[in-house]
Amino acid sequence: MRIVLIVISLLLLGCGHALVRAAVVTAVVPAVVPTIPPRGTLYRATLQDHTVWLFGSVHVGQASFYPLEPIVMQALAGADQLVLELDPTDQSALQAAFARHAMLVPPQTIDQVISADTQRQLQQVLARLGVAPSTVAGTKPWAIAHLLLALSLERSGYAREQGIEHYLREQVPGKPVVALESADYQLGLFDDLDAQQQEQYLRECLASLLDGKTVQQAATMMAAWGRADGAALKQLIDEDLAEPTVTARFTRRVLLDQRNPLLAASIARLGQQGATQFVAIGLLHLTGTGSVPDLLARRGYLVEKIY
Repeated sequence: MRIVLIVISLLLLGCGHALVRAAVVTAVVPAVVPTIPPRGTLYRATLQDHTVWLFGSVHVGQASFYPLEPIVMQALAGADQLVLELDPTDQSALQAAFARHAMLVPPQTIDQVISADTQRQLQQVLARLGVAPSTVAGTKPWAIAHLLLALSLERSGYAREQGIEHYLREQVPGKPVVALESADYQLGLFDDLDAQQQEQYLRECLASLLDGKTVQQAATMMAAWGRADGAALKQLIDEDLAEPTVTARFTRRVLLDQRNPLLAASIARLGQQGATQFVAIGLLHLTGTGSVPDLLARRGYLVEKIY
């Protein structure tokens, strides 16, 4: 099972949970900036007096990702608003959503809702990561998968606090920030998985962590994002979406087919103000048929892929 889909399609929420202890590292811009390569993907969409810059982000990162290329920073500086999926600095909303959707109802514990075999695999991963089982005892299976993935990526040098959203906010501290979605909505999507789906979702994540593919595949994806290798990114995404897994089906049905039209509609509504928006959303939402750029084009926008 490939875990890349989870890496590029969800926001890894810290929510104050004991598992996620990523250190905040401030990116340092050298006095003389060398040639900066394009990263991710960048689109420009225009309709009458509305301009939207669409930048494909990853929600975890490293200091080496920065600074971003001049065309991205110029587009950000010239925009009236910075638009994100979520405002990552609103920790109170993240914590409230996590408590509402990701926690089991006491006195229920994780060993009561997953099979003995899944419990055994979970114990193996927790032991490898040095996490006490009591830390996740009251957490739902899907949320444990996210937390373990976040911690594994953190240990490999990819921190949530180094994600694109945090960096962009730091570059334009006075610019208005608009969130397209709420943490309650995003986590509620995963909470809609039934008990069997949640356990299988966790099992797929555990399998990838146990066989060591998580870090390898995350590094492959991050490297492709870091050189704006659209062909490699599309191949990764297409391969993942074609797999007969709960993760792939959930990503296609909910994270893409359900969310993309809503994201495009929200961006179009912002355009009624006649402003220029710089929109940074997960890379997966900007790729292929039914993507946000594709849906904006269907709404009459002139959509140009810059790279």
